[in-house]
Amino acid sequence: MITVKEKLSAGKTVVGTFSKFSSPVSSEILGYLGFDFLILDMEHSALDFNQAEVLIRAGEAAGISTVIRVPGVEESPILRMLEAGSQGVQAPEVGSLDMAKKVVDASRYSPLGMRGLSLSTRAAKYTLKNKNEHFADSLSKQLVVVQIESKEALENVEEIAAVEGVDVLFLGPSDLSNSLGIPGQTNHPLVQEALKRLCMAAKENGKVAGTFVANQEQANRAIEMGVRYLVYDNDVAFFVKGAKSVLEELSLHLV
Repeated sequence: MITVKEKLSAGKTVVGTFSKFSSPVSSEILGYLGFDFLILDMEHSALDFNQAEVLIRAGEAAGISTVIRVPGVEESPILRMLEAGSQGVQAPEVGSLDMAKKVVDASRYSPLGMRGLSLSTRAAKYTLKNKNEHFADSLSKQLVVVQIESKEALENVEEIAAVEGVDVLFLGPSDLSNSLGIPGQTNHPLVQEALKRLCMAAKENGKVAGTFVANQEQANRAIEMGVRYLVYDNDVAFFVKGAKSVLEELSLHLV
């Protein structure tokens, strides 16, 4: 399987979505539909480590990369998910240079970081994978994403963008709007200017710009700004929209 990082390294724009369901059925369906990646959400769902590992396997079977949005920037969840075979980690609320370096330290092997070393993991095929190949794959195939979603993070975005080992700068529009005092107004000019600034910082530092969108208009605008890591809504929203449209359609015939 070609991972999401490999696609980005080849210059492609990739499309993914957040996943909050714990069932592998959702991961498989989204993979079969052709999404490039799936962000398993351990920050805003009840998803646990064992469930996430099952979903990673389901994603691989369906040909979709799995990125884990870990619950914070601490070393343990980042390490555990990479060792479980996730094709990437996405750290929320990275507001400073030191926080970005902390994420890299937990995600990257030396000399870029200080990732703990064990070869008896799923990512290393339980000691069956050549260790040098494992080290090379962890760098070329596993994605490191940091979320910029506060006033502090925005003020430090150029410094964060310069951190070696970070692949993607991801603007979180909802939390950023909250931090800017305009909660929920993700189309507000302040949020859009923030995305432009992030895209510029990413380009100047050889990084990829990413963000979350909820409709086609937002998607088009983000891509025009330079976003290549595009996250479109989440599987819960897809389910609700689909189910709601069925009821609305039926109601026209049952009245």
